[in-house]
Amino acid sequence: MKILMDSDCLIKLTKAGLKEPVVDFFKVSIPQAVELEVVTAGLIKQKPDALVVRENIKQKKLKVFKSQKKFKSGDVALVELFDHKKFDCVATDDAKLIKFLKSKGIPFILPALILYQLYRNDAFCKETFKDSLEKLKKWISLEEYSTVKLLLKGDLL
Repeated sequence: MKILMDSDCLIKLTKAGLKEPVVDFFKVSIPQAVELEVVTAGLIKQKPDALVVRENIKQKKLKVFKSQKKFKSGDVALVELFDHKKFDCVATDDAKLIKFLKSKGIPFILPALILYQLYRNDAFCKETFKDSLEKLKKWISLEEYSTVKLLLKGDLL
């Protein structure tokens, strides 16, 4: 799966310690505007996630999707740069962005559903998936967490 990821999702996965398996398994790209929001601004604010994301970019585990156009935010860049031929979906759990993506017919995936996809693709065993979902729980909405639990009801929980 080829994912175009927003700042919020990238930061949440990083804080939960789950970004590595995601960028190792999926082809994840971020717009240059997201790199500025997460890495450049994060380094100025001395955010530890900024260092981790910068290292993934250097190692080419995370691709920065560059554009000649300057965008006022990462969210605007995501919508403008999304191309069904290059990406399968946008990764976000930002409610305003999701509403806008829906209006444009752009598919999206939530952070917990990315983990679910790893589990379904046998990249995570049950125990790893359970642990990962619990690590992410404090960074996501109760609705997102509950949805994934319902998907796995009878199989996992």
